[in-house]
Amino acid sequence: LKEELIIKKIVTIHYFEYAKDYVFEGETHDFWEFLVVDKGEVEVMADLNGYRLKQGEIIFHKPGEFHNVWANGKVAPNLIVIAFECKSPSMRYFENKILTISDIEKNLLASIIREAKEAFSSPMDDPSLKKLEKRQNSVFGCEQLIKTYLEQMLIYMIRKGKNSSPA
Repeated sequence: LKEELIIKKIVTIHYFEYAKDYVFEGETHDFWEFLVVDKGEVEVMADLNGYRLKQGEIIFHKPGEFHNVWANGKVAPNLIVIAFECKSPSMRYFENKILTISDIEKNLLASIIREAKEAFSSPMDDPSLKKLEKRQNSVFGCEQLIKTYLEQMLIYMIRKGKNSSPA
């Protein structure tokens, strides 16, 4: 079977409910990360570019890209942040992209969060978390489901982008 995207490692999975004045100073690392605004809105820097993201939008940070995020001081945001390793050439599609997630992708994200609670004992709302701690008695197959749900989500997003006509 041809595999277009292969996730080798999940680094972190977060679900944050931030205060309206939250500020993350920023970081850079050698793996992919995306941020989804589940509620509210945030300001994001990706290298030297600034963006305002609203509910339902996702930004991808490629390996080596400096990024930070902060709340706008008015609306307290809820964010999903997932960091992972993927060396597949197809990931180039996501470089410098901000996209809107569909219902299919929202459902896959919800499934990832649900399975992450079964797979890992690490708190999902700890911004300083750098490594997931595996749960001792996790549910059968939960880590594999995280991998496959994430791969499905990325595949659906690339398909959607390739099928849309330029405006």
